[in-house]
Amino acid sequence: MNKADIICKLRANNYSFEDEGDQVVVQLARKYFLKLYIENDAVVKSEDIVKQFGWLNERSLKTYTKISMIAYLIFILLLVLECIFNPYFFPNGGKYFFIMFTSAALFQLLEFWYYNKRLSKIKKLLNLND
Repeated sequence: MNKADIICKLRANNYSFEDEGDQVVVQLARKYFLKLYIENDAVVKSEDIVKQFGWLNERSLKTYTKISMIAYLIFILLLVLECIFNPYFFPNGGKYFFIMFTSAALFQLLEFWYYNKRLSKIKKLLNLND
């Protein structure tokens, strides 16, 4: 599939993208992108990108989700240890912290599922086998 066909399919399905010479960047959301590297009218490589804090930190969607889930789990384990060693923590509002951080971790998983589903839909549309 050449670059013109890729751009036509993306326009037909109303995906926002940028044509940057040898690569096409499809924007999934504000900070989620799919980069397609093109050489000799063929897609050589495709990678999903999450921009965390501006343009400096770019990671793949799976790596970003793994790192954030590990951070949430560490923080939740610290809350559990606080509950074990301080018996007055849980009745005095500790349960609300626990509920807040578990719901944030679940939101992270739902966000990963949604954007991974969109990525696979675009890859299927463009016939990319990854």
